[in-house]
Amino acid sequence: MKLLRLVVSDFHIGTGIPKGELNPFEDFFWDDRFAELIAYYDNAIGDEGEIELILNGDIFDLIKVRINNGWPAEITEEIATEKLRKCLEGHPKFVLALRQFVSKKHRRIVYLPGNHDVDMWFDAPQRLFRRYVAPGEAAERVRFITAVDTYYLPEGIQIRHGHQYERIHRVDYAKMTRKGADNREILDLPWGTLWILQVVNPAKKIRSHIDRIQPFTLFILAALLFDTRFAVGFVFRTLLHYLRHRVFTFRAWSQRIRNLPRLLREEIFSISTYDDAAKRSLLKQRGVHTLIVGHSHAPRYRLLRGRKVMINTGTWMKMINLNLQYLGQDSGLTYALIEYGDDGRPLPKLMRWYGTAPVCETIPYAD
Repeated sequence: MKLLRLVVSDFHIGTGIPKGELNPFEDFFWDDRFAELIAYYDNAIGDEGEIELILNGDIFDLIKVRINNGWPAEITEEIATEKLRKCLEGHPKFVLALRQFVSKKHRRIVYLPGNHDVDMWFDAPQRLFRRYVAPGEAAERVRFITAVDTYYLPEGIQIRHGHQYERIHRVDYAKMTRKGADNREILDLPWGTLWILQVVNPAKKIRSHIDRIQPFTLFILAALLFDTRFAVGFVFRTLLHYLRHRVFTFRAWSQRIRNLPRLLREEIFSISTYDDAAKRSLLKQRGVHTLIVGHSHAPRYRLLRGRKVMINTGTWMKMINLNLQYLGQDSGLTYALIEYGDDGRPLPKLMRWYGTAPVCETIPYAD
């Protein structure tokens, strides 16, 4: 039986855009294009072929979904489920596309949560996802990878969202929750996620483009010149947040102050070395020839020594790149395709989806 694997990541699906309203927290406008993509491969491989669709993290941007006009930092199973429900209800075409796909016998979905949809670790959101996307017997064709951050393929391929390569977003898979004030289980969020909830999200209400420009540090430097008031306020709030959560904590805060240069080096200045961290991880592993990641929103295909390959599937968000090497680059609708030759060897590729060009399309930005 012919097998095909599709790997997508970083859709950042929000709650949709109600008719006649603006939603600065919605960054996914490609429901039709995605439906077209999986329908194309579904038709190309036929009913006897097998397709595995791998949703490699940050498919839903749950940490940008508001509950009672705010972004709760203490995420319970009930809150996580309600946030996912809002996203599913806001994107009926996306849900229908997945539902039609997985309704066929030889179709599977594998979901690896990322740092923006870490809420999917709870069982209730997983059940809700299956109820919308894979009702009935199709539910057994949906699998969630939540005990570790990696999906291991037997052909020497590893698939990871990639947030574990950055300390600010790293989670402890052996201890994902802690007890809240009311003794309920809540997600034990890394400080990078708390920073998004408490600093970036309020800023996005004012400047909705804040997370659509990369590299982020270069954007902030430019904003200090061209949008000074906003940038200074953002940097100040970020500094306060960092001191509160990483330095002036009740646990040995004096020692943290002494270690501040190391903390800044490992947690702030290392953010731009994401690709290097992923490459080092791949090169030191035996029996693994391909690593597929997302997270950084930068589509890449890198051929490394020892004939190893690193692929970053990029994002479906509209991004603007300020890096001279990729200046003005449109990230495009990128994804990874794993085909298999007659000898059974995997052939991973980085692809861009064009599909049928629409005659016109709505301008998505709120500002």
